[in-house]
Amino acid sequence: MTDLPPRASAARERTARDLRSAGLAACVLVLSGVAWVWMSRNAVERRERVLSSVPAFPARGQERQSRRPPGDSSRPAPPRRVDLPPPGEPVRAAKADPMTSFVLQPAHNVALVHVNALLNTPLFDRIRQCMPAEWEKMSEEMAQLGIDLERDLDRVAVTADGMAMSGFFDGKPIAHNIARSWSDLEEREYRGHPIWLWEHGGIAQVGNLVVMGPRGSMDKLLDRALDPAPEGADPQDVYGDVFMHSDLSDLRGRGEGANPDVMGAILEGLSGVTVRANVWDMVALSVEGKPQPGRSVNDLSGMARGAIALVREQLDPSNVELATLAELAKVSASGESLNVELALPMNDIFDKLHFPCPAREQGSASRDPSSRLSPSGP
Repeated sequence: MTDLPPRASAARERTARDLRSAGLAACVLVLSGVAWVWMSRNAVERRERVLSSVPAFPARGQERQSRRPPGDSSRPAPPRRVDLPPPGEPVRAAKADPMTSFVLQPAHNVALVHVNALLNTPLFDRIRQCMPAEWEKMSEEMAQLGIDLERDLDRVAVTADGMAMSGFFDGKPIAHNIARSWSDLEEREYRGHPIWLWEHGGIAQVGNLVVMGPRGSMDKLLDRALDPAPEGADPQDVYGDVFMHSDLSDLRGRGEGANPDVMGAILEGLSGVTVRANVWDMVALSVEGKPQPGRSVNDLSGMARGAIALVREQLDPSNVELATLAELAKVSASGESLNVELALPMNDIFDKLHFPCPAREQGSASRDPSSRLSPSGP
């Protein structure tokens, strides 16, 4: 066989080397393409999972979650909206029950939680998982008073004067059972209903409603439940798994002379705010605010949009969950109201509120080798 000339041999080696480089580059491109497709599909699936875990935003007429039937271990679907009557058709005015009247009466701050709607959500799952012993103890103590926490309790409302809880209490002497555990018990009547008092507090029951609070607030608490809802108040405004209203008087005057952040400036521009939330794996939060006299709702909505846009810009694009939730944020101005919708991750809320989780902390400690070190001894 005739040997190739040196120049031809070098050219052949270069060609082979170029082919290997081209092949390697092609492999890298193919792998990059596969990785990109996989990551894109993974991101789409993660986005869909996030969207499926967000309940419907609170809306008038929304369907409340039903209690899980006995023996059914499946989790119900998140709350969904129900269609209201078409425009032009009258909407039947809802009559305020004692609990709704309690919430609608004037107050600086009031909050209502639909406990029944939250029983089978991740919120209660986490409470049970984090504090199983505490939850069991509380359930047993309530059972001794005639209350099944997971079946009897429906709604709980809180004001500065005290609290009210409603449920399947009619015919059960819940208030009297609780009062019997107090020492130096007194009993008197107000508006036809008995009130049991002790040194610092009191309790009374009106059918399915039980009110508790400081001794000097009991008459006011019963008035809130027994008086009809104020004129102009709409019972249908009280909706959502969680309902809160504040006139923001507690925030007035705070931070004077300082440079408030955007959220603080928005709150200062509002005369009152109503917050509603539906809870599932995520929280769908709606905020409705009335502007202060002389303040423009359009200016406040512009500030809110700017704050949300800033948050979106600062998000890491690879964090699909937060980016997806940020997409759901919406600001609108209807009439004289500022409306903001936000979807929030439940875990972040727990962490920011420093929600205690003894069971998880004990589990982490048991997995930490340093926690098992003990002083050496004989």
